[in-house]
Amino acid sequence: MKLIVRRRPRLVHPALALAGLMLLTGPIAEARIIKIEITDKQSPALEGRTFGDVGAYEKLRGKAYGEVDPADPRNALITDVQLAPRNANGKVPYSMDIFILKPIDLSKGNRRLFVAINNRGTLFWHRMNASSRGNNPTRAADAGNGFLMNLGYAIVGNGWDMDATARHVADAMTITVPVARNPDGSSITGPSYEYINFDNAKGVKYELTYPAATLDTSKATLTVRARLDDPPTSVPASEWEYVNEKTIRLLPAGTAFKQSHIYEFMYTAKDPLVAGLGLAATRDFVSFLRHAAKDDSGNPNPLAGYAQYTYSFAVSQSARYINDFQTYGFNEDENGRRVIDGVLNSIGGGSGGNIYYRFAQTNRTERNRQHHLYPEAVFPFAYPVLKDHTSGRTAGRSERCTVSKTCPYALEVNSANEYWVKGASLLHTDTKGNDLPDPDNVRFYLLSGLQHGTANYNARGA
Repeated sequence: MKLIVRRRPRLVHPALALAGLMLLTGPIAEARIIKIEITDKQSPALEGRTFGDVGAYEKLRGKAYGEVDPADPRNALITDVQLAPRNANGKVPYSMDIFILKPIDLSKGNRRLFVAINNRGTLFWHRMNASSRGNNPTRAADAGNGFLMNLGYAIVGNGWDMDATARHVADAMTITVPVARNPDGSSITGPSYEYINFDNAKGVKYELTYPAATLDTSKATLTVRARLDDPPTSVPASEWEYVNEKTIRLLPAGTAFKQSHIYEFMYTAKDPLVAGLGLAATRDFVSFLRHAAKDDSGNPNPLAGYAQYTYSFAVSQSARYINDFQTYGFNEDENGRRVIDGVLNSIGGGSGGNIYYRFAQTNRTERNRQHHLYPEAVFPFAYPVLKDHTSGRTAGRSERCTVSKTCPYALEVNSANEYWVKGASLLHTDTKGNDLPDPDNVRFYLLSGLQHGTANYNARGA
């Protein structure tokens, strides 16, 4: 399929566009996943359902354990990685959930990885198959129309979001990262912010993302307003309290937060998580699957020697994560090799994922009426290297990968919603609104008139 360069977004079905990702080659290398632990194996999976000439699939779920060298320039830019505890090897460790759905007979697959980047812990490969949501497909019906399996893809996913927990989705794909500490071992403290909104009249407690450094209510500020345009009103310290260092409530105890009102809580937090390790986690997991024969303990790579090419699929929050993944150079592994060959980013706009900051809150997503003041829509937005006329900064999404020669081919698919609230226009204009030429490796598509997150990405009847 030939992709035609256009200056403006055009209408296209994303599943058809997926077929247009270019075939790329890359040398073999190892990655710093030190251990793979499979805790759940079903072979055959999906009640033995078979898919065209590919046959039956097997499902593997478990944990991966990795470590990064904080002295490596590719890792040194992770916020607070220099302040993270290290293991006996002098490396910073992390662990994450992993998911692999692959042909039992790998020789019948297409030798491509479909990397499902999870959104708040949910793997979105099901949108390609018009199938049910979930990270643990067990029934034949969970494969939907079998689009990806009929084509022979191995589907993989890993935890990257430390805030993805069971409160978001059952079987959430998550990651465990260390707490950063001062060199003397004491807690790091700093300003943090919580946007609080209850859509019911039953909310009587609110759990903070990070623990408070002090329970002195005079050191924090709580405000409330009915509408965004209203001036915030202070809630006196006598009308709220800390239940503990992670929870606040209104007084007297049992008082509900006002339904749909906007509360904002500013306080001094402690013990920030090294959230940016989530970027290294995807890099290292995909690179391990693509290049390694086994882990450091001798456990075999379930996809050793299989993957020639890797394609990522990300929706909304996870697309913003992939924006940061590219911006900060994580499509280059620790051996200088390209990690993802083709990117399909859906409804992520031009924003980032709020993963690259101290006291990061990756679950937040800014819209016209919610979650303001979080560092999400931050320059750069576009792929080319540009100068931001407001901050004076010069940067671009492709800046680092151009130097390392690891840029992927990318398809940016956005609905009308992202042009209103996610800076999608800044993918193809500069910060003054001037049109930019399309990069050679990127194409832009518009799903005209659609809401955020309403469409499946599948070939009907495939």
